[in-house]
Amino acid sequence: MPDPSSLSRPAGPEHPPMNATTVSPIESLLTRTSLAGAFMKPPAPSDAELEQILGAAQRASDHGRLRPWRFQVVRPEHYEVFFDRLAAAATRVSGDPSRYEVNREKYRLTARAPLLIVAGAKIDTAHKVPAIEQAFAAAGATQLVLNAAHALGYAAYLFSGPGVFDAAFKEELGFGPADHLIGFVCIGTAAGPGKPGPSAEEAIKAGLAHTVTQWQP
Repeated sequence: MPDPSSLSRPAGPEHPPMNATTVSPIESLLTRTSLAGAFMKPPAPSDAELEQILGAAQRASDHGRLRPWRFQVVRPEHYEVFFDRLAAAATRVSGDPSRYEVNREKYRLTARAPLLIVAGAKIDTAHKVPAIEQAFAAAGATQLVLNAAHALGYAAYLFSGPGVFDAAFKEELGFGPADHLIGFVCIGTAAGPGKPGPSAEEAIKAGLAHTVTQWQP
């Protein structure tokens, strides 16, 4: 079991992210947290590390072995165009043209992350595996991306927003009407502690009390 005192260790420059060489696998899972792209800096994972991160996603629970998850890597040199299109998509969904600049400014902060991964679910509507189970599998694969990034010592964050529901934006990314955009994973090195929040130990304790019950007939 991990040292309970380590679970309350905050992220930040004075407490660098833990990595696979210093912690056990279970401690890595218990201490995973989210850090918004605005609080990230280079370096991003190397190509070899990125292959490990996306490789971990391939081990998701997958009814029917359909591999419904899809990941697209977006590099910083393409951020300007990508976030322009995402802001436009979010604006179309909201129906308020004045929201474009607000959305775009928000994504400028997100663009501090040195790597972005688009996560989606490609649904095979003709297969006997229900569409919702395929979507669940893709969501599980996305969580494994977050877990693997943390295990390698990187900060990671999943965000979505109204743009994921825009049909035109989905189509640009190769997703059809039956498919889902899960969101966007920012990965990088922690530049600061981010927003204050409960320690991992506190979050786990509160979560267990709120979400776990014992079934009885």
